[in-house]
Amino acid sequence: MPEIAYINNTFIPLEKAFIPINDRGYLFADGIYEVIVTRNGKPFLIKEHLERLQRSADGIILELPTSLSELSEIIERGIKEAGFTETMVYIQITRGIEPRRHNYSTELQANLTMTFRPHPEYDPQLTVKGVAIITVPEIRWSRCDIKSIALLPNIMMKQRAVEKGCQEALFVTEEGLIREATTGNIFFIKDKILYTPPADQHILNGITRAYILQQAALHGIEQVERECTLQETLKADEVFITSSTVDLLPVIKIDDSTIGNGRPGPLSAVIKGFFPKI
Repeated sequence: MPEIAYINNTFIPLEKAFIPINDRGYLFADGIYEVIVTRNGKPFLIKEHLERLQRSADGIILELPTSLSELSEIIERGIKEAGFTETMVYIQITRGIEPRRHNYSTELQANLTMTFRPHPEYDPQLTVKGVAIITVPEIRWSRCDIKSIALLPNIMMKQRAVEKGCQEALFVTEEGLIREATTGNIFFIKDKILYTPPADQHILNGITRAYILQQAALHGIEQVERECTLQETLKADEVFITSSTVDLLPVIKIDDSTIGNGRPGPLSAVIKGFFPKI
């Protein structure tokens, strides 16, 4: 089936979707986004995703062009029209369209675009065998809690990881604190306790991250949200990264250090099982 797009009230084939050259998202990365995936054809955790979209909009003083309930209806319709078994929905909202200048008119109408594509397929062996990641310096801005489309540092460091044959890159501060990966959050397990950095302005509070913490609490897994160092992460029994598109990926190597026994750990497998089956 063809991939489709949605631009300001209209569904169209993806190949016919274009944005004006004066869109501030194109000119300045002045916008926000969300990625929602389906499970068994239904958008997973859509309420949480849309609430985060609203928080991101509030963070950059952007008025959404439609209500969250209307946006939910558009997403449901797009999933149905696309007709894929499982769908990845990308939502982007920019401040609007006007000639290039740094300051903006407060009368601008936000520009809403979406794409509906098949859910990306990942090699199941990544979960079975685990992945290797690298560490990179934290070079991002100080409001990573906003899901901004300005992702140049993430792109640069993800590319560095791929060129080194690794799955991901982990941002680490000069003080040795871990933050998150370029496309997801990070957890580690030590003595059956689940650790992850706090959801402050230094990381994006991932919807999958929050889901895992919620489910872990329900299943009696002790958890700690606090600042975490790279050194204690390297000495962990298990490490994994999370995102909406991958759920959970075990990490078996960080730079030159092997995590645990070099294989995905048992508690990571238990947590992986918290996600609804597709």
